[in-house]
Amino acid sequence: MNKTLIALAIAAALPVAAQADATISGSVTTKYSNSGAIDTDSRLSVASSEVLANGMTATAGFSITADADDDTENSGTASLAGDFGTLTVGSIDADSAFQAGDVAGTVADTTEGSSSTASSVYGIHYAGSVAGLSVAVQANADTGADGVATIDKSTQMSATYDFNGVTVGYAYASGDSDSATALGVNAAQTAFGASYSFGDLVVTAGKSSVADEARVSATYTMVVDALTVVAQMDNEPTGDYQIDLTYALSDAVSLSSEIDSTAGKQTTLVATYTSGDMTASVSKTDDGTTDASVALDFGNADLTLARNGGDEATSVTYKVAF
Repeated sequence: MNKTLIALAIAAALPVAAQADATISGSVTTKYSNSGAIDTDSRLSVASSEVLANGMTATAGFSITADADDDTENSGTASLAGDFGTLTVGSIDADSAFQAGDVAGTVADTTEGSSSTASSVYGIHYAGSVAGLSVAVQANADTGADGVATIDKSTQMSATYDFNGVTVGYAYASGDSDSATALGVNAAQTAFGASYSFGDLVVTAGKSSVADEARVSATYTMVVDALTVVAQMDNEPTGDYQIDLTYALSDAVSLSSEIDSTAGKQTTLVATYTSGDMTASVSKTDDGTTDASVALDFGNADLTLARNGGDEATSVTYKVAF
């Protein structure tokens, strides 16, 4: 008995490591079209975050995705954040460090997959800032998010500095980058630019080492009651402009339009109606066809009925998330 009490007392006196709570989330999406095709995609994600004794925060997560179009398929990421910045290892954005310094947008962001907005690779990334100076560095491995060695290794770095409304940036990517990874070239490239914001007007200018000319852009945003106007003009390729208009007729009805000279001065018009958990929209697209959709929000479940005027396809999509 005494030995048992002594053992319990010793165990109670020993430090116990804190256990981080894990968050599990996921979704299952099924889409049925009038062609008879059924597409089912699923995702399962686990994430955990813990504040360490030294004040730094450690996070980790992985995702299992049954969707070939999603470049985050079966990927994992771990990071450590503190006063020094943030260090991330695992699945990262393929050109994140380069884009951080390309403040004028002279090089297009890398995208991959029909349903993705960014291309992911395995690598290591660091970002930090002090006194207005921000730096980013990353090294991409030769494997994509699926773990297959199908891309070239790449090294990227950038620096930006903010002072009195002016942001100056510089970005570099090594010659190992290719179109499968980022930036779309097989030679090292750099980008330098500056951005200045005063009031509602933002002006940017910059040039990359592979561009024929410098890129100059001006964006003006104006809000008058229920009307919002965003106008942008670029010098390339021949003085292109884009105007976005949004007008709220009421709390339930809104209209939006886009005029873009790049696509032959075509106009897109969208009307949206919201009532409770239902959102309905009708849009006239650049190709002259009309799309329509009705979406119902049931909390963790969403039901969408859509009509694509381009290919005259009708689909029903049901998604359940947890």
